[in-house]
Amino acid sequence: MKIILSVCILSSLLFSQVVWEEYFTDGNMQLDWDAWFTDSTGVGDSMLVINDPTTPGGDSWAGRISNEYMGMAGLTYSGEATMQHYSLEAYIYTVVSSVSGPYNGICVRMNQAANAFYSLVSDFDNSARLRLRVLVNAVPTVIRDWSSGEIPGGVPSTSSWHKLKLEVSHDSIWAYYDDVLLPDCPFVDNTISQGYFGIYVFHMADTASTKCDNIIALDMTGVEEHATKTEAFFSVSPNPFRDKTTITFNGAQNIGPSGIKIYDVTGRLVKDFLFANSITWNGKDAHGNIAAPGVYFIVDDQGNTLDNVIKIR
Repeated sequence: MKIILSVCILSSLLFSQVVWEEYFTDGNMQLDWDAWFTDSTGVGDSMLVINDPTTPGGDSWAGRISNEYMGMAGLTYSGEATMQHYSLEAYIYTVVSSVSGPYNGICVRMNQAANAFYSLVSDFDNSARLRLRVLVNAVPTVIRDWSSGEIPGGVPSTSSWHKLKLEVSHDSIWAYYDDVLLPDCPFVDNTISQGYFGIYVFHMADTASTKCDNIIALDMTGVEEHATKTEAFFSVSPNPFRDKTTITFNGAQNIGPSGIKIYDVTGRLVKDFLFANSITWNGKDAHGNIAAPGVYFIVDDQGNTLDNVIKIR
């Protein structure tokens, strides 16, 4: 799985802090989620917690929203209205259908005054695409569609969990699918400058739902993001994790780093590895101590920092 590495310095990345996170642990919500669309009595589509043994977080709890109250579109949001430069990632259960099916996805910069937001959604029915849009007063404008040949791993054959991610900084937008930066990013669009983040479902002709898990928002204020890019072939799974995670190098033999290092948010070296095709990290530092829950960064032996963080729960 291709993951784009940012060559910005580690000290710059450390300004990127987790500001909001939701794992639905033990059947509870850590954040306050509100309905975006409501009727005249204030009733709208709510975030619910459901038991689901398939969740990528491994705790058998996930979130769920539907369009059953408002029809067609269901949307819940959290965070703050003044959020500007940030990233949002979430595992979304992407529904695959042979006929017209739902959009399942995430939203950023949700501005209530303008009834506007950006969305990245899967549309895995006969359209077989990922779609990045901006909506203003319920009127969508497509920024980019990615067809099956451009989607990392292709369109899945069955409904399954996948990670969607959006980064918004100033007037630029980066979109990711399963930690892979999608073609032609960044896109320049200054329609919306700030707003909440949310989870989204849409179906024109039927009731539909979206399951979500491991929702993480990072503040990107002050981050020198995407200054220069190089490529490596990493996948990290599961992420976030509790007991262990596997970092896999998927490129050709003898192409890639000979070693990687894991740093915490203070810039302290936690663990280093001689790299093979894959390594398993048990969440312990070089002295055998269990690393604290939080955000960690992978740096290869060329000083390149993995664009996506690792999270210990």
